[in-house]
Amino acid sequence: MELRQAIRQTGAGRIGMGAALLAKPDIAYGWIGGEADGRGAQVLIRALGIRDLVIGAGVAAKAGDSKGLRPWLLAGVAADAVDLAATLSGPSAPGRKFVIGLAGSSTLAGLFYLLRS
Repeated sequence: MELRQAIRQTGAGRIGMGAALLAKPDIAYGWIGGEADGRGAQVLIRALGIRDLVIGAGVAAKAGDSKGLRPWLLAGVAADAVDLAATLSGPSAPGRKFVIGLAGSSTLAGLFYLLRS
């Protein structure tokens, strides 16, 4: 697979995850546990959803433009690193290991690309 296509697919995945969190915030139960049911938590989950949707759209749109892509990748790396740190310091939840793996691998992949380019 060509790198540009992989970057575009990564952006599309982030768009999908963001849209899912925005539309149905209770799916975050696997990430944060029972607290996902609270109204305040759902506001924050939706905010994270729109964050990821916008970053994903930026990554997908700029996949072929390395200079234009860089700020979107930086935003994604920062968001994923914060998600990883927050998850590591948060309560145990059913999907915690999955989120740690996803946030950790996407942080490393973004850093790898940024350092390589």
